[in-house]
Formats: sequence, C-alpha cells, structure tokens
Amino acid sequence: MISMKLCELLNNSLALNIADEDLITGIVTDNRDVQSGDLFIALAGAHHHGRQFIQDAISRGCVAVLVEANVLNTEEESALVPVVAIPELKSALPQLLAEFYQSVEFNQANMIGVTGTNGKSSIVRFITQLAAANNKTAGIMGTLGFGIWPDIKVSKNTTPEQAVLLRQINAMQKQGADFIAMEVSSHGIAEKRTQGVNFDTAVFCNLSQDHLDFHGDMEAYYQTKRELFLTAGLQFAVINADDVYGQRLLADGEISAQKISYGLNASSSEDRPDVWAKSFQVSTAGIQAEIVTPWGEAEISFSLMGDFNLSNMLATISALMVSGQFELTELTAHLHQISAPAGRMEMYRPEKSADPVAVIDFAHTPDALNNVLTALNTHKAGELAVVFGCGGDRDSSKRALMGASAEQADKIWLTSDNPRSEKAADIIEMIQAGIEDTETFVELDRESAIRNAIDLLQGDDLLLIAGKGHEDYQEISGEKIPYSDQAVLLASGYQLAVGGVQ
Repeated sequence: MISMKLCELLNNSLALNIADEDLITGIVTDNRDVQSGDLFIALAGAHHHGRQFIQDAISRGCVAVLVEANVLNTEEESALVPVVAIPELKSALPQLLAEFYQSVEFNQANMIGVTGTNGKSSIVRFITQLAAANNKTAGIMGTLGFGIWPDIKVSKNTTPEQAVLLRQINAMQKQGADFIAMEVSSHGIAEKRTQGVNFDTAVFCNLSQDHLDFHGDMEAYYQTKRELFLTAGLQFAVINADDVYGQRLLADGEISAQKISYGLNASSSEDRPDVWAKSFQVSTAGIQAEIVTPWGEAEISFSLMGDFNLSNMLATISALMVSGQFELTELTAHLHQISAPAGRMEMYRPEKSADPVAVIDFAHTPDALNNVLTALNTHKAGELAVVFGCGGDRDSSKRALMGASAEQADKIWLTSDNPRSEKAADIIEMIQAGIEDTETFVELDRESAIRNAIDLLQGDDLLLIAGKGHEDYQEISGEKIPYSDQAVLLASGYQLAVGGVQ
C-alpha cells in the first residue's frame, strides 16, 4: 500500500501545524470516492465547491483535507482532521498527484495508451484480451470499464480525471498487472488528466471529425492527440499509416519514440508499413489474413466483421510485440478468443428466417458510420438498411454529414439517439439535409424504428443499428431513461451470434 506523510507531500512549508505522523494512502477530489486513509482535495466545481462536502469526506474516513483558498473558515479550523488552505490548489494538484503515486517503488506495468477518433475501445479490449490469453495479467481502462481482465467495472469517463486515473492504475499494478491498456481521449489530454502516467507505448488509430465543439477545428484536435506522442519516456509509437494524420505523425521529427507503422494499404514495396496484411478474406463468420511484421509472418483468424477490425488487430499485435515479451505465432494463436466490445459490430441472428441479420455498432461520427456501412456492404446478400440518430447538445455540424454517410445504405430510418435538451425532430431535420436520394423513414421512437425496419426488411437483408452501441439509456430532456438496442433485439427473437471462422 502506498502511504506518504502529508508534510512530505506538501513539502513541509505548506503544511504548518501538520503532525509528522499524519499519513495518507490515497488522494481523491470527489467526496463520494473517499476511502479510509485518503486525502480529500476540496476544489471549486462548476456548480458546487468541494468545501461544502468536507464533513461528508471526514465521515467517510479521510484523514486530511486540502482546500482551494488562502484562509480557512471557523468550521474548517475546528475539523477533526488537518485542513490546509493552499492558494492555487487546482494548478498544484497535477504535480501533487504525480509525486504521491510515484513516491513508492512497485512493479511497473507496461502502459499502453490508445488514442484516435474511432477504434480506441476495440483496440484496448483486444490488447487486454490477447495479453490475458497469453498468460499475462492485463488491465484495461476506458469507455467500457476498468480493472484486471475479466473483472471489469463501469467507468464514468473514457479518460477519468487524474486523481481517479492514477488511483486505478496503482490498484491494477498492486494486483500484478503486466500490461495496462487505456483509452486516451482528446479531452483527457487537453485537461492534463494523464499527467503522471508513464506510458511505454502510444497507439494512434485514426482521426476524423468529432469533438469540434470542444477543440474548434481539426488542426487543434490533431495537435491535442499529438501531445500523447511527445510524452517524456515514451518508447514506442504504433501509428496507422493508412490515416492522413497518422502519416503526419510518422513524418514528425519531434517524436523521439521508435515508430512502428501498420496498415492495410500496401500496394507497393516502397510504401508498405512495418506491419501489414499480405492478403485477407472477410465473411460473416469473421476475418482470415496473412500478415507480415518485423517479427515474422503469420496466418491469423478471428470472429469479427469489417476490415477496420483487421486494422485494429494489426495495431493490437504491434502494441504487444514491441514489448519483447511474446513470440508472434504464439501470440496470434490465441486470436480466436478475441470478442468485440459491447456495441461494436455486434452481430445478432434472428429466430425467424424471414427477418434480417442485425448489427449493433456505436458509430456516431460521419467517418465511423461510413466505415461500418462500407464494411457491411461487402457482406450483404440483399439490401443494407440503417437505423440511427444524432445526440443533442453536441457538434451539430456533423449531422448533415452523418446523413450523407448513411446514403451507403439502401434504406434509412432516422430516429432519436440522446436528444438531451433538444427536440429529436429538429435533430432529424438537420440529418435529412445531408440525404439526397436514399429511401428514408422517420420514426422518433427508437424502439419502434427498429421494429419497423425489421418488419419491412427481408431475410437476406442486413440491418445496422448505429449510434448507441453499449449504452443502456436514452437522455431526453435532462432525464436518463432505461433503453438498450440489444434489449430490443432480444425481445424481438434475436440472439447474439457466436462462433469462429471455419
């Protein structure tokens, strides 16, 4: 267990009247997360100040409190634990956290950070699963949860705030993690949540329009992602050579980490990436490929759909192989154990032969929707249809682009996603602006839209349900209402498809 004297953490000069024996075993910024022995950091939030929750933190077992102020009030001065007022505490917090969690030597896991617009969740899951299948203790952090595989707990954010992130990493390392794969979001990078994380390897999968309401434009979005590859101590940078922004990273002389490129577009020997697929076949049963790597060649097979999942698998293999802890053929022999994340290209087969095969995918950006529909078009025997919407209170400029991407389908059902404070009908009208010729249906109720699509389609058709993926709610007018695309399909006589490539 990590423990540190509070006076040492605060460098003595800031900790007047703090007893030398006051020890802390963790640092939290949310009173609800307090465990016995923690230091509670009371920061100013968007709606409340942490000072309001000091007594609650004490009741939960915190042993000391830092407040963001120059002076203490009467209640804080008389608290049962030390309360220290520190000017500009929010600015000092990242360094305090980094010093605390790096203050004790422990077995350091191989840290792999994965960033990009689409594919992060899949790649971190594949890395964790494949490492675990090869007898390594593997941890995961991201949208779909955190913990040592397969004991995964729900996450609040793709990249948690720094206090939570470092605590979770520390907990997994204490459990003996050999590898930890984590999603690194652009918000997490911009807000310095990953400060103090010692990444060994960074993976870049792609960049397409998303989060421009936060970043402003694509260049700012790219520059934020680039920061991960400039992290001090980074040893390897695994980069998608098929992506134009990946090509910029590969040519970036300021990145000192050893670069490993991967990709599917290898038409000539001059532009072939370090890791590439010499040949591959895609079917509804999965993917088979022959791959070439700096560590040798291998034949691989796994039960996932879409050539982008082959790209994700090349990233996975590269990120693990650079560690020097695996033989290529032994590593890839376990690919049949890999499964897709919940809501990522999940295939469901109908009970009735007259109903279409359905696929649920989280695709909620123009590029992601385009990629999924491109992949599914290679599998369809009849028509391809899509049911989707767009979230409210988010980047509205992508809505018409989503409509344009959806025109790869033969039929479109527009419905609600998470409209939040907006009207679903208004969002749908903006999506329709991007649709020119494709037959389109509008049904505001998402469950009804899915059922209508099933009723209208035939047994040799393919139905994509896009946008919500693993989410088990809809956010409407400020309220989260229980809802699941998977539950709708299961109630309609569908079952999750299983089985490998034959």
